[in-house]
Amino acid sequence: MLLTHRLVALALLPLFLLSSPAFAQQARIVDAAALHGALASQAATERDQRAQVLRALDRADVGEMAARLGLDLGNARSAVSTLGGADLGALAQHAGALEAAGLPGGASTIVISTTTALLIIIIILLVK
Repeated sequence: MLLTHRLVALALLPLFLLSSPAFAQQARIVDAAALHGALASQAATERDQRAQVLRALDRADVGEMAARLGLDLGNARSAVSTLGGADLGALAQHAGALEAAGLPGGASTIVISTTTALLIIIIILLVK
């Protein structure tokens, strides 16, 4: 009986060794360099978007409007660092529109870009 158990164990041993999890691993879909590159690209994009939103918040006209409305730009600036993904992308798009609007023809008033600045401040404060 003991001899039978040993023979069965010896017969099954190669089967267990050949079916180990090391042989069952799948090939990687994305290599480490591509994954690292994608993560670095995403981090750079978010860093650029945060800088764009902060530039919009640093504008004098935005500060004046926030003061008139009683909004604290300090809270808005600190909230920008916590944003990411779609929220940050939407705010960066509004900030880009604010930067692109400029003052054509030497005008001294801002109408559309002020609305955009107000939206940026309110969205940041609401997201926080």
